[in-house]
Amino acid sequence: MIPRPTPVPEAVREQYAAYLAPELEQGRFRNGWQSARLPGLPEVLRWKTQTNRQRPPGYRARPLAVPERGWQAFQALAPFATRAFWIGHASFLLELDGARFVVDPIFGRAGGLVPRVTPAAAGAEQLTDLTAVLVTHGHHDHLDPTALRQLAAANAGRAVFIVPRGLDGALPRECRPVLALDWWQYVELAGVRVHLTPAQHWHRRGAFDLNKALWGSYVLEGTHRVYHSGDTGHFAGFEVIGQVFGGIDMACLPLGAYEPRWFMQAQHMSPEQSLDALDALQARHFVGMHWGAYDLSDEPLSAGPELAREQAAARGLSPERLHVLAPGGSIALRGARGDTHAEVQHRYAP
Repeated sequence: MIPRPTPVPEAVREQYAAYLAPELEQGRFRNGWQSARLPGLPEVLRWKTQTNRQRPPGYRARPLAVPERGWQAFQALAPFATRAFWIGHASFLLELDGARFVVDPIFGRAGGLVPRVTPAAAGAEQLTDLTAVLVTHGHHDHLDPTALRQLAAANAGRAVFIVPRGLDGALPRECRPVLALDWWQYVELAGVRVHLTPAQHWHRRGAFDLNKALWGSYVLEGTHRVYHSGDTGHFAGFEVIGQVFGGIDMACLPLGAYEPRWFMQAQHMSPEQSLDALDALQARHFVGMHWGAYDLSDEPLSAGPELAREQAAARGLSPERLHVLAPGGSIALRGARGDTHAEVQHRYAP
């Protein structure tokens, strides 16, 4: 398990040098390009004390329906080379060419405090025979120590844990072996290349560790290429990723936690921006995530999918490319890389 540099064409290096490595100053990482300023404590207080104008009177977040046989429907897609099962929030089981990966697993409360509105569609006991567990960044709704311990136990030490640089120290001691990657590094596991790619975000788990660890997104490269954005604001790094990999077959992109825009824009994309990212990535299929599980921001819980559908129709995006799953929904790809078609089980129905 030796990390290797992702091959980046020289023309991309010259045009997008700022996106090829994070900046590190006095032990803290930062994005190497200009972006909207990330919010600090004054902005947090302003947001939390203002009136939420995004929700109608009497609004209450209600759990989404989780299909009773979602897991069985996913298993029935076994003949496909690439398939994905949405556990909920940013948590996915991704299977490429028989290798199994879980990304950003969390099954209960975020940080032990934020309640889960919609239950997870699978638990650690179902997520066995894993090749690796991938974590995109250190925020508590993406790196959950309890879930990681459960997966380590369920896989009896056979799964590799992959994190961005500096985040290995935040993992429970049961999560071994652990491998920390820098942007534009990859490791090959069971015939699948796992690349860490940039994201526009930040790190914090405690009071004194601001940006002491890196954050990122992932491209998994087998018969098809699958992208998971993690948390990110909209940035030109999507164009870089699209050019380096020559397109993406399936992009898992966020549809929640985006309002108010003045507060969220540097760190979380709106649904419109996620559709922009789909184009910049040269991606074939859009799979929505990061909505429905936690009530994290001002927009109603199901607002993101509704807005994404409206925007996709206005842009003329084929419904065969936009996939908003119910938690416990799954998608499989067939066809050659870059020209894939999807079979979907359990779409989200408002």
